[in-house]
Amino acid sequence: MSRMKAGPLNLRLMDWLRRNDRGWLLLLLGLHLGFMGRLTVFYSPTLDETAHLPAGLSIWRSGRTDLYRVNPPLVRGLASLPLLALDHQEDWSHYRLESPRRSEWDVGADFARANGSRTLWLLTVARWMCLPFSLIGLLVCWSWGRELTTPAGGWIAAALWGFSPNLLSHGALLTNDVAATSLGLLAAWRFQHWLIRPSLQSAFAAGFCLGLALLSKLSWVILPGLWLLIGIIGIFWRIGIESPEILPSKRRRGLELVAIQLLGLMILNMGYGYHGTGTPLGQIPFYSRILSGTHRNLELDSPGNRFEGTWLGRIPVAVPVDYLAGIDLQQHDFERPHTSYLLGVHRKGGWWWYYLVGLGVKVPLGTWLLAITGALLTQWQPAARIFWQRLLPLWLPALTLFVIASTETGINRHLRYVFPVLPLGYLLAANASTFRSPWMWRLPLLATVIASLSAYPHSLSYFNLLAGGPAGGSRVLIDSNLDWGQDLLLVKDWLEQHPDCRPATLAAVSSVPREVLGIDIPQAPTEKAGPGWHLISIHLLNSPGNSYSSFKKLRPVGRVGSTINIYHVSEDVTGP
Repeated sequence: MSRMKAGPLNLRLMDWLRRNDRGWLLLLLGLHLGFMGRLTVFYSPTLDETAHLPAGLSIWRSGRTDLYRVNPPLVRGLASLPLLALDHQEDWSHYRLESPRRSEWDVGADFARANGSRTLWLLTVARWMCLPFSLIGLLVCWSWGRELTTPAGGWIAAALWGFSPNLLSHGALLTNDVAATSLGLLAAWRFQHWLIRPSLQSAFAAGFCLGLALLSKLSWVILPGLWLLIGIIGIFWRIGIESPEILPSKRRRGLELVAIQLLGLMILNMGYGYHGTGTPLGQIPFYSRILSGTHRNLELDSPGNRFEGTWLGRIPVAVPVDYLAGIDLQQHDFERPHTSYLLGVHRKGGWWWYYLVGLGVKVPLGTWLLAITGALLTQWQPAARIFWQRLLPLWLPALTLFVIASTETGINRHLRYVFPVLPLGYLLAANASTFRSPWMWRLPLLATVIASLSAYPHSLSYFNLLAGGPAGGSRVLIDSNLDWGQDLLLVKDWLEQHPDCRPATLAAVSSVPREVLGIDIPQAPTEKAGPGWHLISIHLLNSPGNSYSSFKKLRPVGRVGSTINIYHVSEDVTGP
């Protein structure tokens, strides 16, 4: 009986999908959501997440945003909201009010200890709250791709977003990177609509989305200035205008541009509760060289302010104090050279081409082929100038951010810092739909989907064939590009399934105590690998200092997930 009902229902569903673009869009959204949803329970807590969670709770408990201030409060505040209705414990003993020292790491560890294994459930719920950000990005790719090229172009851009290993994996985490990429894309799309069809309604939408982007990550501090530049150019040179004869006056468009900026600023201040807005610039404590005048030690030195006693120092700031303090602390971190890793080399500081290499090996080759093809086709088309003009609100901020990140060589560790360039590539790829033969874009798109699914659910450690696939990724990049502690739940399962593999030790990156994860084996030795089984994370094997160098002489007998090597030692192995 059920089979008789299911058959016609399936036929009706397929017929509806064939006739309805939005039906296919819902299917793509469902697949993307489903893939991310599985990762929310598959991945163990990654390094940043357990700090984000109590930092979000502190917003609701105290109304303060100074905990984890190097990121704006939107994502962590939204993610932690369900916890107000869930049973949990809180430990604020390491929370230092207004301290420049970043105490969120200690508070996060205290939160995990206080909640024990329940931390995993609380984090999963918080991750669910972050999933809609990636869906927004997919929807904008679909809509903007259709507007710029063809209906098929919208599908190309949306599918590249939906099956991106980078966006799938990071979109399932309680972090800011995919939210910032998505909301920055949304803001650019709405601003482009105002540029080509100015009106109060489109100005309101652009200003509101600008505020959301500013609240997603400090990287978008560049947006107001760039939008002002683009808006002024648009007013006088008519960027991508559809109907010049019905344009509002330059004065009205100028007022709308100011309104966009003011609305974005208001949304930003609302997100911080207007805390410290209006404080004279010269009274704000800074620690970075660019804002304090000299690089200061957060623990030992008192803050400074290079604007104190100047006319600039008397100007009240139009943004919250914690927003400026976050920029200061982030810049302070960039000014202090870290040891970075690229192509098997450790180096104090970094390389200006780090992110170029990162994108080269972390983006599927099919996506690269489509993006390059779409960009070349754009140049051969009569409307190339209009295409680039309409994409200006995206490509100018995205490439500006990419250049800034590339020049900040004090720290080269995380490709996620330049994720906003990904949708630019997807929208360029949309132009490949103008090929006469659809197979010219279908095959590379299919290759992208296959590459992504072949790595899933280990999407966070995806590398394309240029790097030798995921197995060769550690020869190029480490840190959050490969091993962020996401496989420790698989370690727990492996230990339960192999009770005979004892004694066993473990060395892995983690932000939570092992008892929270149900792992009860000791830390792996650094100098001497004794007899037994040793589980060592790939990141630690390749990290600066190389504390586990004795294991690099050994051949692993297996791997847990994609990031934990298994070594079996039958006799003592002493490192150099």
